[in-house]
Amino acid sequence: MPGKSKRYSSHSVKEEVRKLQAYCFKCRTKVDIKNAEHVTLKNKRPATRGVCPSCGTKVFRIGQR
Repeated sequence: MPGKSKRYSSHSVKEEVRKLQAYCFKCRTKVDIKNAEHVTLKNKRPATRGVCPSCGTKVFRIGQR
Protein backbone atom coordinates (compact mmCIF):
# COMPACT_ATOMS: atom_id res chain seq x y z
CA MET A 1 0.00 0.00 0.00
CA PRO A 2 1.43 3.36 -0.92
CA GLY A 3 1.99 5.78 1.91
CA LYS A 4 1.84 3.11 4.61
CA SER A 5 4.71 3.40 7.08
CA LYS A 6 6.36 0.50 8.86
CA ARG A 7 5.28 0.12 12.42
CA TYR A 8 8.23 -2.01 13.57
CA SER A 9 11.82 -1.98 12.43
CA SER A 10 13.37 -5.21 11.28
CA HIS A 11 16.81 -4.74 12.85
CA SER A 12 17.69 -6.63 15.99
CA VAL A 13 18.67 -4.87 19.18
CA LYS A 14 22.06 -6.01 20.45
CA GLU A 15 21.95 -6.49 24.21
CA GLU A 16 24.96 -5.90 26.37
CA VAL A 17 25.96 -9.09 28.16
CA ARG A 18 26.75 -8.30 31.76
CA LYS A 19 28.60 -10.51 34.17
CA LEU A 20 26.56 -11.37 37.22
CA GLN A 21 28.44 -11.20 40.48
CA ALA A 22 27.77 -12.70 43.88
CA TYR A 23 29.59 -12.79 47.20
CA CYS A 24 31.59 -15.95 47.89
CA PHE A 25 31.70 -16.61 51.63
CA LYS A 26 34.68 -18.93 51.35
CA CYS A 27 36.84 -16.51 49.30
CA ARG A 28 35.34 -13.46 51.07
CA THR A 29 35.17 -11.50 47.81
CA LYS A 30 32.72 -10.66 45.05
CA VAL A 31 33.16 -13.09 42.15
CA ASP A 32 31.67 -13.56 38.69
CA ILE A 33 29.12 -16.37 38.76
CA LYS A 34 30.20 -19.44 36.79
CA ASN A 35 27.48 -21.70 35.34
CA ALA A 36 24.82 -19.11 36.20
CA GLU A 37 21.26 -20.44 36.32
CA HIS A 38 18.17 -18.26 36.70
CA VAL A 39 15.70 -19.61 39.27
CA THR A 40 12.47 -18.43 40.88
CA LEU A 41 12.04 -18.62 44.64
CA LYS A 42 8.87 -19.84 46.37
CA ASN A 43 7.76 -16.23 46.87
CA LYS A 44 8.10 -15.62 43.08
CA ARG A 45 11.24 -13.49 43.35
CA PRO A 46 13.92 -13.95 40.69
CA ALA A 47 17.36 -15.21 41.72
CA THR A 48 20.59 -16.51 40.20
CA ARG A 49 22.66 -19.40 41.43
CA GLY A 50 25.97 -20.76 40.28
CA VAL A 51 29.51 -21.64 41.30
CA CYS A 52 32.53 -19.59 42.40
CA PRO A 53 35.18 -19.91 39.65
CA SER A 54 38.14 -19.95 42.05
CA CYS A 55 37.04 -22.33 44.85
CA GLY A 56 33.97 -24.14 43.47
CA THR A 57 31.62 -23.13 46.30
CA LYS A 58 27.94 -22.56 45.48
CA VAL A 59 27.02 -18.85 45.26
CA PHE A 60 23.54 -17.32 45.19
CA ARG A 61 22.17 -13.89 44.32
CA ILE A 62 18.59 -12.75 44.86
CA GLY A 63 16.92 -10.28 42.51
CA GLN A 64 18.87 -10.60 39.25
CA ARG A 65 17.48 -11.79 35.95
